[in-house]
Amino acid sequence: MESTYHPCEAAKIIFSYRLYKKADKSLVATGTTTQVFLDKDTQTLLLNNPPFFLEWKKQQQLL
Repeated sequence: MESTYHPCEAAKIIFSYRLYKKADKSLVATGTTTQVFLDKDTQTLLLNNPPFFLEWKKQQQLL
């Protein structure tokens, strides 16, 4: 399996995936997932990146 993080400015995380058959390494499936951030108390969508995610982006040199 391969997974790739796709940077974006919005308050979300996007990954793409590629799955391979173990026996011969042939590609069997691809997909993507988009995760958004919600306020932990109100469960409303966050429109700005939370501080911990901004810090992670800085550590990964994505900002």
